[in-house]
Amino acid sequence: MAIAAATHRFHRDLGTAPTWSYGGAEYLGPTIEAQTDEPVELTFRNKLGRHLFAADVDPSLDGASEETRAKPHVSVHLHGAVTPPDMDGHPEDVFLPGTSRTYLHRNRQQAANLWYHDHGMGITRLNVYAGLAGMYLLRDGFDTGDSANTWGLPSGEFEIPLILADRRFHDDGSLNYRTVALVPQGHWDGGQIGDRLTVNGKVSPYCNVASGLYRFRTLNASNFRSYRLSFNNRMPFWVIGNDGGLLDTPVLTTSIKLAPGERIDLVVDFSGLRKGDHVQLTNDHEEAALITLATGAQVLHDVVRFVGTGMRGHTTLPPARLRGGARQPAALPRLDAPSRTRVVTLTQDLKLDRWPPTGMSLNNLCFHDEPIAMPSQGTTELWEIVNSTIEDHPVHLHLVNLRLLNRQAFDVLGYSLANPRPPMGTTWAPSPERFLLGRPQAPQPWESGAKDTVSCPPNMVTRVLVRFPTADELGFDPDAKFRSSGHHELQGYVWHCHILDHEDDCMMARYRLVAAGG
Repeated sequence: MAIAAATHRFHRDLGTAPTWSYGGAEYLGPTIEAQTDEPVELTFRNKLGRHLFAADVDPSLDGASEETRAKPHVSVHLHGAVTPPDMDGHPEDVFLPGTSRTYLHRNRQQAANLWYHDHGMGITRLNVYAGLAGMYLLRDGFDTGDSANTWGLPSGEFEIPLILADRRFHDDGSLNYRTVALVPQGHWDGGQIGDRLTVNGKVSPYCNVASGLYRFRTLNASNFRSYRLSFNNRMPFWVIGNDGGLLDTPVLTTSIKLAPGERIDLVVDFSGLRKGDHVQLTNDHEEAALITLATGAQVLHDVVRFVGTGMRGHTTLPPARLRGGARQPAALPRLDAPSRTRVVTLTQDLKLDRWPPTGMSLNNLCFHDEPIAMPSQGTTELWEIVNSTIEDHPVHLHLVNLRLLNRQAFDVLGYSLANPRPPMGTTWAPSPERFLLGRPQAPQPWESGAKDTVSCPPNMVTRVLVRFPTADELGFDPDAKFRSSGHHELQGYVWHCHILDHEDDCMMARYRLVAAGG
């Protein structure tokens, strides 16, 4: 697939916009369907010219430079995939215009809703915004993607990807990356927030639906914005899966929240929709007051309108159980008790050497700072993610799945006063135990199951269990060194905030998965 310039019209009332794409499409990339245990080899050719957002490149960020404006680098990450380090789309494993990169994905995991997107160091936020993202649906012998699937789920024309991404536009219809006017162009700011919502690259779209059930593979591909989705008539729907695949049992609900990088697998019944009638999928999530004040961000209410055709559609309801029953995949395993607790902090920083004088970090470190996390293969860890900022951060770990345990409020001021933060570059991850408030809050039912991206609200400690697999289980050495496309030696994976502007700053860190005793 070519990574190349394209054009796209986001709405009939907007002019044609220059964009980027995978594979020559107008915007975004094609939905790739793959089968468990059937390898897929993808070769991407960087055919880009000058960066679509050259004026917005910040050469002070790690990985970016003045040359990046003319020669944008790329790296393709298959988000949620179990891949060797050299196939993971490491942010430093980039390739330049005129070169190519081949990724071999063995697909040795259960069916899941993955997605692929750019991960180029220092310019991920710009590359994804330009159009470098796409869906990757992994099928298996149970979730086949056709009418023979184990549960009788909607398939074919009744299974539809929904890629949600907010965007801004100039008067001529072209994409506008700027959000905060006080931030000079070419300087990093804390988060791109759009004033229009696109679904599959379209503003204010509608979808004709038959009388029956549909399966929507839904992805939040926004740079910053989260969504709380519901229907305007408050009709219920089922959540049958999330990032890592199907849940044990369907969850019937009227709303769900989706942070950047998260996926949700929905089944919706439109049987009550007569010909010409419509129902609106809506969003009512409000950003934090200070974010709204700084950016002028408004709630983007309308997501997509579903219009009834009167035709007969899929009529089989989801079963009461999806895993653990006869002729079903095994129930999600219980994880072992953790062998250690690892405290990690999400921090907002004062950086007087740049404008605006703010930034983001993990554990008070930037990407190349030491030490890095080095969990042992075959162990389970409890991560306590301490968010002392005013924003919700979706935390994503490459390679592994997470199981969300609970969230608990803590006294941020007391925690910070009792543990003065050292200068940037020195680890800061004190235990929050003495400052916890109230009782732990259980996750929402639809947050159960295997996830790779977890929403971590402000002023909260978010606890997740992470099992780190062994080389024998994976079929490859997760700690193997490899040569990047630029001939640099790399090792390991990354974990980061999936607000793309934050990961382009210092909210991305390395980790290695080492052999026991290594």
